[in-house]
Amino acid sequence: SLMEVQVRKGGTVGRALLQRGQRDALQVRLDRDLPVQRARLDLVFLVDATGSMADEIDKLKRSMRSMADQIARLPSRPDTCFALVAYRDRGDAFFVRAHDFGKDLDAFQRSLGALQAGGGGDYPEALNEALHTAVHRLSWRGDGATRLVVLVADAPPHLDYGAPYYDDDMQGALARGIKLFAVGASGLDPTGEYVFRQAAQYTGGRFVFLTYAKADDPSSGPGRETAHDVGNYSVESLDRLVVRLVREELARRPAG
Repeated sequence: SLMEVQVRKGGTVGRALLQRGQRDALQVRLDRDLPVQRARLDLVFLVDATGSMADEIDKLKRSMRSMADQIARLPSRPDTCFALVAYRDRGDAFFVRAHDFGKDLDAFQRSLGALQAGGGGDYPEALNEALHTAVHRLSWRGDGATRLVVLVADAPPHLDYGAPYYDDDMQGALARGIKLFAVGASGLDPTGEYVFRQAAQYTGGRFVFLTYAKADDPSSGPGRETAHDVGNYSVESLDRLVVRLVREELARRPAG
């Protein structure tokens, strides 16, 4: 008589027939084409919403749908949740405003679309408080999710407001597996560049920067020039930059 033997591993099934008295051992080959395991991605946009950031906020609004579509088509087909943390400074219409994680891209885009640049006044802004909100006040998913924060800003944090401080929260981000990718915009000064580089390096992220037609004039429009002391850099659109950073991080995930 014949007996069907089934072997299961990782959701894959192999089958073979065993005939009584034929042999003592049976070799079963599993299908090598294992199903692709979807990555889980928690992606936060941490945005300076003061008056000097109008062009950058408009770029985000125009490119967000394209970014989301490109991310969805990556090889790991990520299951993505988006969040938004916007900030200004004391005395402005708002201090820190958050849209918590969700999979509804339309709802996220409505929150982003309602964001307008305004206020500010002095140069430093409420980045300390906004980073604290991003790290500790959002509904990050559990272990196994890739956790990324994309900061788009043109000014350093106020260091004279007292706690929270960005260095404490970059340590908190590292402990939670959150990587910070800091995008310097609109002529970020050396203090801001130091803070952005420090937080990105400490959390395992990267510091990148926007370029303009004239290095020292963000209002000059898109271009390839920067006032930062760097060389041999490549230039990409903001949406392609974010997608590339996400793609590189998802590729670091352990197999399986």
